[in-house]
Amino acid sequence: MLYICATPIGNLKDISIRALEILFKSDIILCEDTRISKRLFLEHNIKYQKLVSFHEHNELEITEKVIKWLTEGLLITQISDAGTPGISDPGARLCNKVLKAGFKISPVPGACAYTSLLSVSGITDPSLFMGFLPSQKTARQKILSKYQFINYAVCIYEAPHRIISCICDIIECLGENREIIMGRELTKQFETIKKLRAEELLKFIKDDPNQQKGEFVLIIYPDVIHKDPESLTDEQIKCLKNLLEELPPKKAVSLTNKILGGDKKLLYNIAISFNKEKY
Repeated sequence: MLYICATPIGNLKDISIRALEILFKSDIILCEDTRISKRLFLEHNIKYQKLVSFHEHNELEITEKVIKWLTEGLLITQISDAGTPGISDPGARLCNKVLKAGFKISPVPGACAYTSLLSVSGITDPSLFMGFLPSQKTARQKILSKYQFINYAVCIYEAPHRIISCICDIIECLGENREIIMGRELTKQFETIKKLRAEELLKFIKDDPNQQKGEFVLIIYPDVIHKDPESLTDEQIKCLKNLLEELPPKKAVSLTNKILGGDKKLLYNIAISFNKEKY
């Protein structure tokens, strides 16, 4: 049996009774960083049998050993430094190989930075988890630009040394008024949860160096269109529909707006609804 076990993202008390029981009885515990995991074990007096370092650089090598250990009937548990393994952490390839080998895997649910922030965001719309965006500005902006006209929330993780440049890119691609909720150092002593417009959030972080440290989760709110589609004229909608037969949505929207006017965001939203089979 392989257990995929969530551990706290900050507060060491955020661990389930079941997780403690499984860690106690595991023959081998796979840890991203054994030094970090030992703090958790010390806090809860977990007397482990064997710890094995398991991270992105040795994932394939250790996975082969896990298959062997499972064949021998051992109980293996994987944890990461914080949160749920496989969610922007090592573990997905391990699970894939173990499943293919025919062994059973069981999740031990628990803390996750994404769901923790989502739970206090007030968002009722669907949401998309993106994890970490590319470190390169051009690649990052290319992805962010896709979320200019969306009716769902987007969650990303970000490192402290890139948090300012990331929010600058959000402003450039999605606008200074786009709402964002930031979770920094969630469940820890200096936790910050702040919901602001992108421009205001950037200023908040720049003005306080302490807000530039720690682990970050950002949820970008949907670009909600409050206007009624009927506010577009029949002529505008007909023109848009005709142009969509020859042009991609963005070009069709731009040309319709140039010829007959109309709100671009609303036109784009309608264009996507016309082209669901393509987009």
